[in-house]
Amino acid sequence: MAKSKKIIAAAAVVVIIAAIIAAAAACAPSSPTRGEAYARYFSVGQGDAAIFVWDGGAVLFDSGTNDSEDKLVSYLRATGVDRLDAMVLSHPHDDHIGGADAVLRACDVGEVIMPSSSGDEEDEEALFAAVEDEGCPLYEAKAGDVYEFGDVKVEILSPLSYTGDANDDSAVAVLTFRKMKFMFTGDIESDGEEALLGAYGADALDIDVLKVAHHGSSTSTGEEFLEAVSPDIAVISCGVDNDYGHPHAEVVERLESHGVEVMRTDRDGAVTVYTDGESVYVK
Repeated sequence: MAKSKKIIAAAAVVVIIAAIIAAAAACAPSSPTRGEAYARYFSVGQGDAAIFVWDGGAVLFDSGTNDSEDKLVSYLRATGVDRLDAMVLSHPHDDHIGGADAVLRACDVGEVIMPSSSGDEEDEEALFAAVEDEGCPLYEAKAGDVYEFGDVKVEILSPLSYTGDANDDSAVAVLTFRKMKFMFTGDIESDGEEALLGAYGADALDIDVLKVAHHGSSTSTGEEFLEAVSPDIAVISCGVDNDYGHPHAEVVERLESHGVEVMRTDRDGAVTVYTDGESVYVK
């Protein structure tokens, strides 16, 4: 009888995993046609993970938490991605690098790009072990570095210098696809935003789609920074009923007062922003 129960339990686990993969596949966007692309902001609880996919390549920005790594890998497979040109990790906190080792083992990753600031030691060790095991090049994210992958350019804006605060030392990256710009901000806070404004000026920071920093915390997305980036669409990645109260109401109100279309993974699930290189839109 005990053996029978174990077999039934194992079968139930298989069914549940199959259901998760099927659900991810049902929600996954189709492969982009030539000249088109999309950014998909995954629903990974209180964490960040987003992928930009175009005809010929894909780049992953952050990798969610340890708890969401199986879900993230299922998402990637459902999206049809088995190779990443690069994985850009904003900073070494669990909610941003927790799934990186699982992604490295599940996909062919061309290179990993991340700052050298200290973070969650256990997660960093798992990441570095996977990088070594898979023989993947690891590059330090440095302000001014530009990576080109066919039709896509990824520019690293920060860290400009290391402050000792892993959030403000986040690698902020801007991905350009033809005329459209997507900004990925990690957990950068007000000091980091001020540093970006001082280094680049408001005009140089103008983008089209913003991944809102620090899950919509009031410590980020200040008025001056928002005026500079002036996005058409903003995506907030946060968990349902999370302990931090993210996103904070004042951040959502600030975005909406600027006429920004606000999408949230806690409310909307995985968010996909499409582009033809001339405009951006959410279906």
